[in-house]
Formats: sequence, C-alpha cells, structure tokens
Amino acid sequence: MTYQVFNSTLPIVKTEIDQFLKNYSSDHYYKKALSIPYFRQKLIAKILNIIPNKHIIIDECYNFADDLTFCIGSLEEQLLINKQIMDNLNQIVEEYNQFNKTHNNQNYNYPKQSTINLNELFWWIRFDTVKPFATYYFGPFDSVSEASKNCSGYLEDLMAENAQEISFSFQFMNPPSLTVINDMEDLQIENEQLLESLWNTEKENKYYENLFLSSPDSCLIINQDNIITVVNKNAEILLKTSKEKLVNQPLNSFLNASNIDSFSHFLLSLNSKTDQDHKQSFLSLNLLLPDKSTLNVSMKISAINNHHNHIIGWYLSFHDVTELQQRQDELYHQSRNDCLTNLPNRRSLLEFLDSILNEAEKNYSSQFAVLYLDINKFKIINDTFGHLVGDQVLITLAKRLITCVRSFDHVARLSGDEFMIVLSHIHSTEEARDCANRIQESLSNCFHIDDHDIMVSVSIGIVIGTPKVSKISTLLANADIAMYQAKYNGQLFSMYRC
Repeated sequence: MTYQVFNSTLPIVKTEIDQFLKNYSSDHYYKKALSIPYFRQKLIAKILNIIPNKHIIIDECYNFADDLTFCIGSLEEQLLINKQIMDNLNQIVEEYNQFNKTHNNQNYNYPKQSTINLNELFWWIRFDTVKPFATYYFGPFDSVSEASKNCSGYLEDLMAENAQEISFSFQFMNPPSLTVINDMEDLQIENEQLLESLWNTEKENKYYENLFLSSPDSCLIINQDNIITVVNKNAEILLKTSKEKLVNQPLNSFLNASNIDSFSHFLLSLNSKTDQDHKQSFLSLNLLLPDKSTLNVSMKISAINNHHNHIIGWYLSFHDVTELQQRQDELYHQSRNDCLTNLPNRRSLLEFLDSILNEAEKNYSSQFAVLYLDINKFKIINDTFGHLVGDQVLITLAKRLITCVRSFDHVARLSGDEFMIVLSHIHSTEEARDCANRIQESLSNCFHIDDHDIMVSVSIGIVIGTPKVSKISTLLANADIAMYQAKYNGQLFSMYRC
C-alpha cells in the first residue's frame, strides 16, 4: 500500500490568508503584494517556519485529500496564523514595493546572444520547488518584462512534471547551474524518518484499534456529552442494537433516571481527580435495552486525554453480570430468609432489631414492641399427622401472621415452631395487645391440611421496647420469659415491660 505525507497546516495557512485579504479592496497594497505568487509564497514560507506544522498520512484508499480537506483548523491554530500574517506582511509589502521601484525605474537593455555566456549578467527566472526539493533557472532574458512574458510557460511545464509547492522570482544574476538540487540526500533522510515515525504511529493506532474492535469485552467510547462515538461488535450484541443505531446516540438512552444521575456524578468525580494515572474506575449499572429487558453490567471507565492532557472522552468496557447478580440476590435472600416459610430468619430479625434500637436511641419518644410466639403442643401435631403436615402448619401460620401486622413491621421465624414479630413505631402498649388479639382471631379457624382440620393455638410473650433498651440479648431474653409465663398460665399473651 502506498502512503503520502501531507502537511495539513499548509492549506489552513493559505485559507487564512485568503480570508484575511477579503477585508481589503483590490487596489490595497496588501492585495497587490500578495497577488504576486513569489511574495505570497514567501509569506507562507515565513509563517510555516514559525508555527508548529502538523503532518498526516494518507493511503491509496483515501486519495481525495486536497487543500480543502484540511482547511478547517482549531480556533487556537487560526489565531496563531493570523498573528503571524500581521507580523510578517509589512516586510513582504516592503520587498514588493522595492521590487516595483526597481522594475519601473530601470531598463536593462543587453544585446541578445545566440549562445548563453554564463560569465555575463542577465535576467533569469528562478523557480523553487518543494517536491522535488530543487531550484531551476530559466533564461537568459534581456529584461524583466521579457522574463515575465515567458514565465507562465515554464510554470506550466513544471506543473506538468508534478512539481509541488512552486515559487518563483526574477533575478539579475549569473546562475551557478541551470538546476540545483538542494540537499537532496538530507531531505531524503528527513522524509524517510518522518514517514517512518508517522507509519509507526499509524501502525500503533491500528494495533490499539484492532484490540478495541476484537476485544472479548463489550466496549464503546463516548465523548464529554455522553454521546457514543465508537462501538465494537460485542457491544452491539450485548446492547441488542446495531452499530448504525448506537453511534451518535446518547448513552443515557440506556439508563433510567436514577442511573443517569449516578453515572453523571461518577464521571464528575473522575474529572475532578488530578492524578491522571488513577482516572479509571468501576461502576455497576442497570441498563434498559430496546426490547424492554434489563441488564446488570459491571463497567470499567477510563479517561481519554488529548495532547494537552485534557479529558475529551471516556472508554467504557462492559461485563454482563446479570446472572451473577441474580445468584448473589438469591444467596442474600437465602442467608436472611427461612427456607420453609420464606419469612425473615433469625439473622434478618437481629439486623432489624439493631436498626430499631439505633433509631430509638436517636428518637427518645420512639417505642416498639416484640412479640415472641410459640405454637402450643406442636409436637403432638407432628407425632399425630407427620412432619410434612407439621411443615404445612408452619407455612399456613406464617401467612396468617403476616395479615395481622402492618407493612413496615417484621415477622420472622426463629426455629422450629417459634416466631417473632417486631412492631415498630407504636404509640401505646394497646397496639401490641391488639396485634395479639388479631393473631388469636386469625387462628380461630381450622387449618385445612391434607383432609385434616387442625386447630392451632399459640402463647405470646410481649416486650415493650423503649429508648432505655440497649441490648438485643436482654430484649430477647425478656420476651422469652414473657412467652413461657403466658404458656404456664394458659394465657394468650403475657407482657414484660423493659
């Protein structure tokens, strides 16, 4: 594959000079001076020698590059070029005026000779080209006017030979040679080094681009406005959306309102970091896909910086953790719920009590109640009807207990036939008594299990919790004492106040 190196700064300089001249009439000395290709080219050369020059590689697949391709520069670059135009233009105009003065006030008449004698002085046209990097002399001529008349023909010949960046001048001199190659060997070495450097950069970019596109992860790039700019194939598959529909679309279209806020805040936190080496992190998000399904992903986010080390975008790498999240949710549920009744277990109850006690310490007017339940003669039920029926009794009892409490109360199975209810935010002890009575009423109907009608009764120990209660162990011990007291006395409930 053939590659060409383009100075992408040159067309921007030319465009800015054209824009600059639009502000002046055709008879203005700026326009007059720069209407001569020699002086215009000299100004361009002065600017290019001062400002940084950018180069790009164009391969044979993209042969559309011309001066207009790169005529739009950054504002910073345009301002720098305009400053150099103003700084150098007056000197160019002075040289142009001197040229005009010499040309208009002097007539050089030298006899024509059929044979060029390089030992004598004549007018010559000097052409300088960048490619090839050479100087050509055409002549001799007896006057500047004669040289001017013949200049266009020589210029067309050079253009036909594909010479590039041609500039010319009229000189009264004795040229050392008709063709001068200007340090061709050094230029060749410099061009080869430049081409090699640019090719290595291009190859490295291609390498990382291929890594991105062929990554086993689902990857995409967004700009500072969260607009998707680049995606790989795995991201298309994960998001169930084609590349054409993903590019130029906001990433927010895959996020719900809460996720949009958390994602934006997360990026802001990364933006605020001063250490560039640590500008990558992980975030878990829930994505909304076009088919209305949801996806849990773990996202690695890395900043993309420009040559000024400013963040211009973000590299995102997704991992589908939906199944892992579901498994974690299942394990969490199993660790805090009873496998038989699906009620919260002892661990969940202790966590809930701990939060209740912490709240009670902060709010001294807060009261709560703990109801400790035990099924009376449950062993007889197991021995008479079997353990499978006994399990169904426990499941049915759990469902009835839930109907006796509020949505923010807590019903848990401790073990065997023992249950516990925590009533949060009560205003009086009567609310605990009312709950016990609702439980008794719910148990007044038989349990219909496997063609058996079974009557179930419970003994309840009630403890009213206050801000003075500081230990869960004390609370549970008092509830246990109250429950056994109710069972011993044959009562529905017994109350123990801390």
